[in-house]
Amino acid sequence: MRQRWSRILLSIAAAIVLALSLTGVGIEVASSRLEGNITAVDISATTGREHTPLQVVDDEGNYQAINVLLMGSDSREGQTSKQYGDPDIYTGERSDTTILLHLSADRSFATAVSIPRDTWVMLPECEVDGETVGAFEAKFNTAFEIGGPGCTVKLVEQMTGVKVDNFAVIDFEGFKNVVNALGGVEVCLTEPASDPSSDLELPAGTSVVNGEQALSFVRARKTLSDGSDLSRIKRQQAFLSSMIREASSTGLLLNPVKLYSTLDAATSGLTTDPGLADIDVLRELALSVRGMAPGDITFLTMPWVERGDGENVLVDEAGAAPLWQSINDDIPWIKPKKSSPSPKPEATKLAVQPDEVTVRILNGSGVAGRAAEVAAALEAQGFTVAEIGDADRNDYAATEIRHDAASAEAARTVLAALPGATTVADDMATTITIVLGTAYAGVESVVVDVNTPKPETSSEREADQITAPTTADKVRCD
Repeated sequence: MRQRWSRILLSIAAAIVLALSLTGVGIEVASSRLEGNITAVDISATTGREHTPLQVVDDEGNYQAINVLLMGSDSREGQTSKQYGDPDIYTGERSDTTILLHLSADRSFATAVSIPRDTWVMLPECEVDGETVGAFEAKFNTAFEIGGPGCTVKLVEQMTGVKVDNFAVIDFEGFKNVVNALGGVEVCLTEPASDPSSDLELPAGTSVVNGEQALSFVRARKTLSDGSDLSRIKRQQAFLSSMIREASSTGLLLNPVKLYSTLDAATSGLTTDPGLADIDVLRELALSVRGMAPGDITFLTMPWVERGDGENVLVDEAGAAPLWQSINDDIPWIKPKKSSPSPKPEATKLAVQPDEVTVRILNGSGVAGRAAEVAAALEAQGFTVAEIGDADRNDYAATEIRHDAASAEAARTVLAALPGATTVADDMATTITIVLGTAYAGVESVVVDVNTPKPETSSEREADQITAPTTADKVRCD
């Protein structure tokens, strides 16, 4: 009976090693070759923590929860194609993609959290070749550039409070080779994709991409979607989900030649800690996840907020804390639902403070000086009065508060200050306009509940959408 295997990002190699051993291919010869493909790097000097062998099973025979930091290196060394950036200009390596992967102790679920490369952070101090680097503010991926995987591991532990047990880095060539060995990976787009810098041209709908196209697809940024790194993360998660489904459903396990080719490709571009570089440990790890299906793997993006510079983001500490805690507690991540306050029976709570509202006041009551009187009363509460004057006539009965659609919430705050007034939708009223009528009954104090959330902005809605989790069995069109 065909087994269902987990192909979790770079750990795809481990699952295929196990499958290889079960299909009767010369595993001893293969293991020696594959283990030689992997580059092992000891980062204990950088992290300040001694390396300990990976223990998949404890002394009592129970699986252990494991946290692996997965990194895609944007090193251009050895690249001749200019679409990835000139290797003479981009001489350093940076973590183009970083994912914190948690495997549960009971192997019933995995959580994969993408960390935006443009997250603005305080880099930790890292020892590299006998020198201390870091301890300054920069983008997240600067840690990899100045201190490699060790400094990145240290930074992630500092940011999350989660202990990273192991790490794996795959480079451009390794990524392309895995895609080609699988025979291509299917992607789905809601609109055509065109990236002239990499010659990427894909139609709307589904397409099967080869390694070269796949690398362009997951790396393209400015020419696709909204051009942000956060949208690129969403696209990368969709691609990895598709790769997992491809490896789980195409008969890979029943094709020894294709199986070995995929494994050879995956390990050739792989750099890991000494624990993951041990092929026997990889086989044991693969055995432990053999029952995990694509639907058991959840992808999500670290909660973030805008930094305000139009380029970088910050960790949403309050939003991220429950996520990191769920990893430390070894429980599945369930995104908390946004709480919405219960409105008072008599009215919905106000959401805009008076000092955030600007108004014009026109006197239509026929009472001289009324506009100046109301202006003074409103300004005492924090409202900004941009203009006072006379209305087109002086016999208005009710006081009107005219506003466009974008000012609806602010108009409600003005209404609270003018009892008996009515709001009037007016697309021409780009500044809220108060037309005073004969029924004017004075100005009342306005109290806005500080705990009432403001209307969600477009960037907040976008962040919420990008951060939303999805599982690897879902087909996503981006």
